[in-house]
Amino acid sequence: MKKIFFALILNLFFIYSAKATDGLERYREECASFVKRPQVDLVASYGKLRYKFDKDAEYLRRETREKFAEQNQEMDDDFVPAGLTKVRDTFDLDFTAGSFGVSHGYICVYPETIKARLEYTHPTIYILNSLDKDSCFYKVAVRHENTHMQIYIDALDYFLPKLKKYMEGLFDEIGFIVIAKDESEEDAAKKLNEAYINAIQNKIEEWHKEVETEQLKLDSPENYALENMLCQNIEKN
Repeated sequence: MKKIFFALILNLFFIYSAKATDGLERYREECASFVKRPQVDLVASYGKLRYKFDKDAEYLRRETREKFAEQNQEMDDDFVPAGLTKVRDTFDLDFTAGSFGVSHGYICVYPETIKARLEYTHPTIYILNSLDKDSCFYKVAVRHENTHMQIYIDALDYFLPKLKKYMEGLFDEIGFIVIAKDESEEDAAKKLNEAYINAIQNKIEEWHKEVETEQLKLDSPENYALENMLCQNIEKN
């Protein structure tokens, strides 16, 4: 039995169809009678949260506007954010393909192990550098950004079991590849790898969009107005 190993960071976007021609169906059936489902392992990390207090209003406005634009939203021109939470999610995949011979020299190439890691890289909370650390606005800004970070954490906890279940079910959709003896096992393994990568990447992108949509709800004009009103009332008293 041969094994082919891959260790990749997901940034590939290949489209591959694993459906065999009718002529290979008898060998696919033979392969299916022996092949086992791949072992799927998934781990995650929240990363180490950092706080930075050296950014000015221009930086926060520019970065916040980009976050809105990513979700096809527009930021109000007069809005000056008091804080910003930046989180980058990365996904690493180790893919192992195995192979064995079936009738008439045909070869079954199949996924043997799929080991994945989803993590937040350098999660950072920025607080406007002009805020007085003893002020209500500073405390509300810190609380607001900590809420953003908690949403990221809760979203990852919620998504992990769903992602693992999805990864385990991919074998039913993508399966394995049967090739003739004069075809390359390595090429077949790469096609399998790309097919699994493409499917998992699409799933993660869907999740990422859902998370950022939830984050924008916290950044609604109505919510900011309530937070500002809270501090204004405290200062009046």
